[in-house]
Amino acid sequence: MENFETPAAANESAPPGGMPRPIVRYSDEDLEFFRGIVNKAKKDALEEMRMLQERLDDLANYGNADDTMIYSMHMAEQGSEAIEKDKTYVQINRINEYLRKLDEALRRVDDKTYGVCRECNILIAKERLIAVPITTLSASYKIRNECPEDGIDRITGR
Repeated sequence: MENFETPAAANESAPPGGMPRPIVRYSDEDLEFFRGIVNKAKKDALEEMRMLQERLDDLANYGNADDTMIYSMHMAEQGSEAIEKDKTYVQINRINEYLRKLDEALRRVDDKTYGVCRECNILIAKERLIAVPITTLSASYKIRNECPEDGIDRITGR
């Protein structure tokens, strides 16, 4: 279902020494499909964020155990707790960055540029967009660091 539009005034992006490439985009139907994929990824990331926040709260509560306990926490346990907190903070930061990129992807869906390689100006393969909904590069460019001559993104082979 690779519907795309090529407006007549699409002489904006010409490869060096070549004919101008027409502007391509996925159809409105395809974009709504991708919006669902991105929203699902966002929902999953928010759920993971919630679980990490709970973990962080649990670690903080464990560290604030009652001072009247007969046995204080061993230093090794305190070190392990600090490491776990640090790892959790790193994961939270990673998910925050992912959520930011998902929001950018939703903006691209809204302005109908989602799924177009920022380097090659070709449609990114649907399989790639489903697997990596935040991508802005075609598999062809990502793998070979060059745009495909025929303008078709291929995940495998040449």
